[in-house]
Amino acid sequence: MSVIKDAIEAMKEVVLLSDKVERAGKTLTDISQELREHDRRLIVIETTIDIAKHQRRLNETK
Repeated sequence: MSVIKDAIEAMKEVVLLSDKVERAGKTLTDISQELREHDRRLIVIETTIDIAKHQRRLNETK
């Protein structure tokens, strides 16, 4: 009986671990998507700054 009980406990652990891994994967996917969104926003900000610097240099040479 003890062997069966140990096997059942091991299967429960596997199911719990599988659930935790699945949730961690979803969390990582969400974080990855958010990071890509931040990256896009930073690119827009950097581009805006570069354009402003370029326009400033053009205005200074006039």
